[in-house]
Amino acid sequence: MKILRSLENLKSNLKTSTVVTLGNFDGIHLGHQALLERTKEISLEKGLPSCVVTYHPNPALVLGKDKDLGGITTQADKENLIESYGIDWLVVVPFTLEFAQIEAETFLKEILINQLEAKSILIGFNHCFGKGRRGDYELLKKYSSEYGYDLEKLDPVYLGTTKLSSSHIRSLLREGKVEEAEECLGREFSVTGTVVQGHQRGRTIGFPTANVQPLPELILPGVGVYAGRTEIEGKTYPSMINIGNNPTFGDQAVTLESHIFDFSDDIYGKKVNVIFTKKIREEIKFPGVDALISQLKKDETLSRKILQER
Repeated sequence: MKILRSLENLKSNLKTSTVVTLGNFDGIHLGHQALLERTKEISLEKGLPSCVVTYHPNPALVLGKDKDLGGITTQADKENLIESYGIDWLVVVPFTLEFAQIEAETFLKEILINQLEAKSILIGFNHCFGKGRRGDYELLKKYSSEYGYDLEKLDPVYLGTTKLSSSHIRSLLREGKVEEAEECLGREFSVTGTVVQGHQRGRTIGFPTANVQPLPELILPGVGVYAGRTEIEGKTYPSMINIGNNPTFGDQAVTLESHIFDFSDDIYGKKVNVIFTKKIREEIKFPGVDALISQLKKDETLSRKILQER
């Protein structure tokens, strides 16, 4: 997959007509996956390259709609996941306040038609583009004959009675419902970060942890203790993960810590991926360190059992 990170000279790079889909694609959940699969399917039918148009940063952040939005995937992971569906071209639009003022008709004509030469356009059920979010299915339908492109809108994907969306997944994660989020994503949720120096209390009580500084754009699951895994340099290790502020010790800041089972390597400064399998309990303030140790032993036993069953 070739990636273009500017709207300049798109036509000279592609040199061909395309099959285009566009959206934020945060999380690449099952609905996004259906859209990517359909885009690739049509591109093969027409013998034209498939092209995904997405935005970075997330428009909601730039427009100040949700300052604490939190991404489900990093930009790098999003790009890798899109590539895994056989997409030929990815256009990452640098989203700015200036770009947000472009009228939908202008974006359609100047970018999708003149630059990308779209012969087919696919959008998800809720995607809009252009100033005031006027670029919807109806607007695209209005100009389809004039510009000579086929148009398709994919219906929402439902899990039970719930309409799947990135915002729904974020809500699940904030509640610590990582198993439900996994159902929506088709894979376990994970957080990428760098191992940094912590208080080093864990090693004094027999539960050393990797203190992970997550990438700032990512959402964290809700406070609590989770069974999961930690990926380090391509290898994955069973782990017990804590998100919280260590109330037993009176800390304030929320941290992400992973106790990696049967592991003692020095990984300070290394990039790791913390994978969440199941929440096992809420964070608790214990009366003392002995009570904390007793609970951590129970947590480890339960975590190992959950991960072995996986």
